[in-house]
Amino acid sequence: MVSIASVATALPPNVVTQEQAIEVARRTYAGRDDLLRLLRVFASSGVERRHTAFPPEYYGQGKGFEQRNQDFVDQAIVLSERAARTALERAGLAPEQVDHLFVVTTTGLATPSLDALLAPRLGLRNDARRWPLFGLGCAGGAGAILRAADVLRSAPSQKALVVSVELCGQVFSSRADSPTDVVGAALFGDGAAAAVVADGGGPRILASRTTLYEGTRHLMGWAFTSDGMRLRLSREVADFVKEHLKPVVTGFLKDSASPMDRISHWILHPGGRRILETYQEVFGLSDKDLRWTRTSLARVGNLSSASVLFILADVMESGVPRPGNRGVMCALGPGFGSELLLLEW
Repeated sequence: MVSIASVATALPPNVVTQEQAIEVARRTYAGRDDLLRLLRVFASSGVERRHTAFPPEYYGQGKGFEQRNQDFVDQAIVLSERAARTALERAGLAPEQVDHLFVVTTTGLATPSLDALLAPRLGLRNDARRWPLFGLGCAGGAGAILRAADVLRSAPSQKALVVSVELCGQVFSSRADSPTDVVGAALFGDGAAAAVVADGGGPRILASRTTLYEGTRHLMGWAFTSDGMRLRLSREVADFVKEHLKPVVTGFLKDSASPMDRISHWILHPGGRRILETYQEVFGLSDKDLRWTRTSLARVGNLSSASVLFILADVMESGVPRPGNRGVMCALGPGFGSELLLLEW
């Protein structure tokens, strides 16, 4: 059965505390009382610090989309390589043994795609199949693992390397002009994660489900502007979790013969404090159930697609899971869509 043999993460060197971020935001939004009144979201976001590819002053220099995107490509490759090499090492896998390379991102553009740039740096075979994934947003890390598992079920001797890299800081703008810009500045960080998916050790992928919800396209996405990618995020997301996600998750678990009380580990994308509170209410989760997600949000912020892989890495490295334990990985992204995986140690 297909398993997640290893997971590894990589963070850029610049650490920004939430207090420092508030000061940067206060300077950025000077003269905009409507935005300054929203700075309280920094304190209530659940984030204590973030890592960014560049020091805080970089984000106030008014760089255009072209420069910010090139900076994204340069730094994304560095972080991706670090995470990928560590994941391969932990899985005891040589680069030439990789048959499939999945690379997911939503915070920058590259053609040739990041996977084409990354493959030779890692020393992958030139016939390794590359799967660039863009636009899945926060659901991308779970979505890439799910798609890799689908491919390997028809070729169980093959091995896949999944890489998720996000530089969410590249969407920060000195010309911020909306409440959503403030929310993004309070939540997002930069980072990369990689996972080896193969037939072998690690938590097994028992089942998976992808769902695209009708009439929800407005909930989340990017606006592509001359000032770069700007976050679009509706206040309705929490209501969506209550009304639409719960029946999908409970139906998924029922179809997989895994009742809610059978789940020991919840690997949930940390959309923000309010979303976590909604998860807790809707699924009847305890503070212990949410500890992995809350800790990750506080330590590195929201990393879009990479977040669930950071959380999975924390769970796997903790030594807490026991044989027979089951876990649910759940992430939501633009579309609006959800990606679900049922894991068993």
